[in-house]
Order: sequence, then structure tokens, then C-alpha cells
Amino acid sequence: MSSFIDFVALKERVSVEAAISLLGLNLKQRNGQWRGPCPVCKSGGDRALVITPAKNAFYCFGSRTGGDVIAFAAHIRECDAKQAAAFLAGDGGEEKQDADKTSESGNTSNTVPEERNKGDTRSLQPLTYLQPDHECVRALGLYRETCEFFGAGYAPKGIMRGRLAIPIHDNQGTLVAYCGRTTNDENPGLIFPKDFDPATLVYNAHNVTEAELVLLRDPLEVMLATQNGIDNVVSFLTDTIRSKQLHLLAKLMDECGCESLQLA
Repeated sequence: MSSFIDFVALKERVSVEAAISLLGLNLKQRNGQWRGPCPVCKSGGDRALVITPAKNAFYCFGSRTGGDVIAFAAHIRECDAKQAAAFLAGDGGEEKQDADKTSESGNTSNTVPEERNKGDTRSLQPLTYLQPDHECVRALGLYRETCEFFGAGYAPKGIMRGRLAIPIHDNQGTLVAYCGRTTNDENPGLIFPKDFDPATLVYNAHNVTEAELVLLRDPLEVMLATQNGIDNVVSFLTDTIRSKQLHLLAKLMDECGCESLQLA
């Protein structure tokens, strides 16, 4: 039998904090995260690289990519996952093992969970036919669990057909609309119901807490950043920013007591 590295065991034994040291990175710790410039993409500023130990994940705002500790090492070393795992295994004390690889059984659920507060007449009913594990969704870099958390998924029918349907909530968490995000560079990138004005809301505002707020380009980037351990992320829903949207953002920061704003 040939030897291989047990990726699952490796990720359990080598934390992203240990990887910071192994990779020789000089990052600063604040609010439970490690941040600093990314030595690879050299863009995104001096806080572009974010390590979140609680989720054992990283995210780079410069390259807009993230993942687990193996993906972290692969990003910094600019190599594939197998080479990154070998590096972590060798320097992290992980022993190579001879064994048969096992596959994880997939979740059979193919619908997003329904909203809990069904009695709220102001709230739209969730689109229960959305597919969070569709191949087009995976191609965007999203995990099924991330889509289920946001209530998003591939729409096989309706006005969002062929797109990633993403729920939009107001600041109180009430579902008010869906937007359809292209999965193959269609124009426009986002579509909305005719009676919805995308400039009237800040996406993901209902999840904002008292901390630094990060403004991203679109809802997909918010979902990807959250998936990779970045909290307090929002985006606008328009290609161009209008003055009333800036007022909405300032009001949100004031109401939630956000310390500062980072543009990424």
C-alpha cells in the first residue's frame, strides 16, 4: 500500500494558529482574529489576510479566497492541497499513515430550511425548491452548509431560474425579497423582483454586531467571506453606490455600535 496524508486528521491536529508560525507570518491579533498583509497577492491592504481560529479558517480579501488550514497553507505557499498538506504534516508533527481512504456520506437534503417565524405576515415565504448543493453553486465556491445558513440556492424555476437565489432581509431580519445572482457571468449580475428597489437595503445588515464592519462588493462575496470565518460583512445590492445607500450604511453602523469600516 502507498502512504498518504489523512487530511481530516491533519486539520484536527494542526490549527490555523500553528500554521501561522509554520508559514513564518507576522500577523497581529485582535478580537479573536489574526490579521495582516497577504505576502502572496500583495493587495487588499495591511489587513487583507484574516485568520479565524474559532473556525480554523482563513480569508484573503486581496485574492478573495479562503478555506481551511490546508487551503491556507496552499495559498501562502502557492501550491496545491497535497503539497500544502505534506508541508503541514512534516513541520506540524503529523505522521503519514497507510490506510484505506474513506469517503464521507453526503447530506440528502436538497432544499433550504424554511424560515422559523411563519406567523409573521410581513415576511415572504422562503423558496423551498432552491438547491443549495447544485453544481453551479459549488462552482461559485459555496458549500451546501453556507447556502443553508443564508437560505440561498440554485433556482431551477421562477424568475430567478438558472441563478443563485439569495434571500434579502431588512435590518430586523424579515425576508422581503430574493435577488438572483448569475452563475455564469450573465448580464446583469444581479436581478430583482420588479417591485423591489435594491438601493433601499444593505445586504446582511440583520447579522451585523458591535465590531468592525467590512463592506464587500456583492452578496456572493459576503457569503464566501462568512464561509471562511469573517463576520460582520455586508454589501450593497447595486453596481453604483448612491448617496442614500451611504446614509443607510452610516445609520447601520451607528445603531449597531460598529467601531470602524473596512472596504474590501
